[in-house]
Amino acid sequence: MSQDRHETLHLLVNLASGRGGGASLAELAETRCAEAGKRLVLHAPSSPNGLVRMAEQALIAARNEGGVVAAAGGDGTVRTVAQVLYGSEVPLAVMPVGTFNFFARNHHIPEDVEGALQVALSGRPQPVTLGEVNGQVFLINASFGLYARAIQEREGRTSRFGRNRLVVIASTAASILAGHRSLRLELEVDGTARELRTPTVFVGNNALQLRHVALDVARCMKEHRLAVVVMRPVGSWGLLRLTVRGLLRMLEQEESLESFCADTLVVQHRRLGMSVALDGEILRIKPPLRFRSRPQAIRLMMPADSTGAGDE
Repeated sequence: MSQDRHETLHLLVNLASGRGGGASLAELAETRCAEAGKRLVLHAPSSPNGLVRMAEQALIAARNEGGVVAAAGGDGTVRTVAQVLYGSEVPLAVMPVGTFNFFARNHHIPEDVEGALQVALSGRPQPVTLGEVNGQVFLINASFGLYARAIQEREGRTSRFGRNRLVVIASTAASILAGHRSLRLELEVDGTARELRTPTVFVGNNALQLRHVALDVARCMKEHRLAVVVMRPVGSWGLLRLTVRGLLRMLEQEESLESFCADTLVVQHRRLGMSVALDGEILRIKPPLRFRSRPQAIRLMMPADSTGAGDE
């Protein structure tokens, strides 16, 4: 059956999430699908393992019947579903109900549920570029070192104080100010080797998130390349300055950051395993870390008037 018919919407949503928001979303999707003459198949995972399993089931069904797989959640949830769809022709639709929703915003997908459903049901699939490290995709960014540790600590604080933007920002700032031992790394950037000592490495695939960094990020994204940001070793005052400028979105003035574009980035380190944050999710990955840009990695349902915008 043709992938362009999109007669069925396979919706992955945690019905117990968001103080009943998941259940409300499912009810609204049922109504809108009926109005559009399309079928809704609901998949209701309640755990990360359940999300992967149900995403795999949704992929098989959507592939057989020309359907769309929709992920309701934040960037981390969408990343998990995108990992399952990676390399297939099955379109991904996004219901952005997370904290920042960088992926949806970067691709002009409405953050309100009604608008997102309209795109899922009547939008057009466009190829989009993802990042990849050792077979694992990322939508927004991948990082290790200080920033990845900050994400780990943030999860504990958000579970206690709530998952909102203020808590996330304050937690990240607190972790950065606590400091971190620098890593001694061997990098290979597009085939050119160099040694580096840094507290953290940040690899971005999202122009919206990196728009305040001293880098022509738009050029990187347009060329389907990754934006790499590394921090030079700094003391406590340097970390404080970096944190304040980050909160004020003035990182383009920060001299402790080095940034560049790359097609491929290989990171060598003596550790047997490294904690790498992919869109906020921590994975343990064995070095060398091999980052690369993957143009047309998935097909994303986008507004009908954004033809050709997916991989611009």
